[in-house]
Amino acid sequence: MTSLTSHAPLPLQPLCDSKGRLLDEAIGWSNRPQVDCTLHGHAGRRKRWNHWCITTPQWMLSLTLADLDYLGYGAAYFLDLESGQAVAHAQFRPFALGCQLPDLPLESHAFSHSRLQLRIDEHPGRLRLTAAAPDIGGQPLQVALDIQRPAHLQSVNLVAPLQHGGFHATCRQLGLPTAGSLQLGGKHYRCVPGQSFAALDFGRGVWPLNTYWQRAAFAAAGGIAGNFGAGWLDHSGLSENSLWFGGEVQLLDSPLHIERSSQAPLAPWRLDSEDDCVALRFTPRQLHKACPKLGPFHANTVQRFGHYDGVLRGPKGERVPVDGALGWLGETHARW
Repeated sequence: MTSLTSHAPLPLQPLCDSKGRLLDEAIGWSNRPQVDCTLHGHAGRRKRWNHWCITTPQWMLSLTLADLDYLGYGAAYFLDLESGQAVAHAQFRPFALGCQLPDLPLESHAFSHSRLQLRIDEHPGRLRLTAAAPDIGGQPLQVALDIQRPAHLQSVNLVAPLQHGGFHATCRQLGLPTAGSLQLGGKHYRCVPGQSFAALDFGRGVWPLNTYWQRAAFAAAGGIAGNFGAGWLDHSGLSENSLWFGGEVQLLDSPLHIERSSQAPLAPWRLDSEDDCVALRFTPRQLHKACPKLGPFHANTVQRFGHYDGVLRGPKGERVPVDGALGWLGETHARW
């Protein structure tokens, strides 16, 4: 794959052949989805993952929908940034019953359980996100959000080979303008116009039994955003590290270092690229720990929510300030 500037639809490239072997033609990146991520073979090892994160100045919402072949997983986490109140709820479904995850990143998807309903309905240029849980932290949760996909807003679409015959396909969508509201118990939360954004992490592939990764991301007004990662792609020769300026995505060529200042739970982090395109400080305000387990399998995640400050280098070498941009930084150790 190569980066495209045209919005014209193209025939989709299959991710793998009928036996589940990654196709060389699918490897690489583009700024629009181009790959059909249908997975063949590898029964029990196929992974399908959609993670949404909504950021607003007052609150954040994280939703996970996952189909691990032998198990379905749905989770919701809400954080009130002003009061510090946080609530979370997760559910398993055997053999991913009630979990509907498509092969393309721009299609409707859902997780259905009596105690947790997550649904994303796609429409031309926009989507409707709804969620409901009768008891999350002792209170009912209702979510109804309208998320826009402006035609000019690009995304990071990457296919990378992994060790031992595995592979990873992802679509990172950041800075999607979001409107709507959320009701938690007796309190009503609204999106702030022009300052509320959604991000989608779409992942499909055959992943190692034991994995570790970091992911950091933020979005700000004016189509400025960043996506950074480290871990399982380190040996592939490919990277998803990228910046958005005015909605256009720019893949970073230089290595990027993600380092924390100390072992304190809410210690600041530094994100710096060797070519000085990224010089950011991430200051966490709240962290969320999740460790769903089933027998020998688990996914131990620590996700920190907070603000990014610093300077980016734009496409023409100009300085682009980042001042209090909302985002997150997470780490996951998984055996799945």
